[in-house]
Amino acid sequence: MSFLADKKREHEAAAEKALADRDYAKAFFHTAKAAEFGFSLAEQVEGKVARSYVDDANELLEIAAALKEKAARQQPAAPQKALRETGDEDTAKTQWELKDKPSEKLADVAGLDAVKQELREKVIEPFTHPELYERFKVKVGGGILMYGPPGNGKTFVARAIAGELDAAFFNVNASQIKDKYVGETEKNMQRLFEEARQHDRAVLFLDEVDHLLAKRGNRKVGTVAQFLALTDGLVKNTNCMLVLAATNKPWILDEAVIRPGRLGTHIYVGPPDAPARQAIIAYSLKDTPVADDLSSENLAARTDGYSGADIAELCDRAKRSALARQLAAGTEEQITNADFDAALQKVRPSVTPAMLKEFEAWRDTRRGPADAALDDD
Repeated sequence: MSFLADKKREHEAAAEKALADRDYAKAFFHTAKAAEFGFSLAEQVEGKVARSYVDDANELLEIAAALKEKAARQQPAAPQKALRETGDEDTAKTQWELKDKPSEKLADVAGLDAVKQELREKVIEPFTHPELYERFKVKVGGGILMYGPPGNGKTFVARAIAGELDAAFFNVNASQIKDKYVGETEKNMQRLFEEARQHDRAVLFLDEVDHLLAKRGNRKVGTVAQFLALTDGLVKNTNCMLVLAATNKPWILDEAVIRPGRLGTHIYVGPPDAPARQAIIAYSLKDTPVADDLSSENLAARTDGYSGADIAELCDRAKRSALARQLAAGTEEQITNADFDAALQKVRPSVTPAMLKEFEAWRDTRRGPADAALDDD
């Protein structure tokens, strides 16, 4: 820890010297590096001390941003190679501009009854009936981590939650936050949370969160410290902001991120069950010419182990096959079992049994005896 503190002071001193020499580019670099070491210091401690380190690092990032603008004006030819132009503060904030307020509801999610029931109990009802939870002194709040193999509707579930809560919806991929320049990722994350907190109700959905909040080990990851600081008050949040995160690799997330109070509720979203597969097939074939003997129930039975995305691709191939046949013959055709037979030869399940075992093993390590007892009932 003393090493980190020494490096932080070293860069702060170098930044002061560069500023005295009016070398704003060098001052920006050293200030940003000092902020990075500040975030690393925050990772070594907890509570108020960690918060003070994060606040100090954020102040350094603000100073660095101002220095970067000065450096850009000082060296107009340099920004293309050495600096990234970010525009003014108002422009920077528009990257999190609200796109829509979802109309989907959990009833629109095909199947996944156990997942939907868990979401109602742990997410929807605490938000819609806060007075009851207060009366019984049941703690609510914190974030939700949805995990499972790709292509199974985690994003759609997040939209449905926002729709149930009539909340502003921020759908953000980790790639929209990450930045190769020192300190910019942390600043982007802070802007996102600030924008979400401007709404009475907001659902902030972080997709592929493992790209942002992986285990730190010996690496200096200021993003984790920034996330911990920003989510410090989620349990006591007053504006009803819900943080949802999704990942296909929960086992690489930092332990501090997935503990109670942060992303403390973990919900497994696995491949669709038979009713869900049937619903996906029926939806994909809605308003299309299908043969009378084509049964979505039979197709659901034949697609056990397929992800939602796999099934959508399967249906698309079958529809294209019938379309091609009509174009070639010049007569009206229908989607038949033969079209699906051919599609099933091409589209195989993208989720393997080994992948499912990996998710189940991680889930089992996170649960207590009470959870296991529920499974036995």
